[in-house]
Amino acid sequence: MHLVVARWQARFCATAEAAHAIRGEMAAVARRCGLSEERVGDVKLAVSEAATNAVVHAYRGGPAGSITATARVEDSRLRIVISDDGVGMAPRVDSPGLGLGLPLITALADEVEVVSSEEGGTEITIVFPCPAGAL
Repeated sequence: MHLVVARWQARFCATAEAAHAIRGEMAAVARRCGLSEERVGDVKLAVSEAATNAVVHAYRGGPAGSITATARVEDSRLRIVISDDGVGMAPRVDSPGLGLGLPLITALADEVEVVSSEEGGTEITIVFPCPAGAL
């Protein structure tokens, strides 16, 4: 059985200010989860990378869109989802690979899942422990 203890969600315009706001909100959630300041720093960096990727890459060549950020505590685990409805992930001829963001997120979090839709949009789920078990 999966017991959802708490949830936080907000939608932002895809701007640098939004990435900053999301980082701050997720840091507060991580602290309420009982994470050490070192692990809160990991959450902040991982979330910054995910949100910044959405701001920089999701809407390239088109009008700016939105970013949705969700934090959910389930079974003593903090699940953070950063999603957009942009162009999705696709290989770029001007890029040699994944870049630094996704490998960094993977190194910081306990689990990472990236889902990119051919119809558009990317969703990055980042999982950390939540020792306190609730928000």
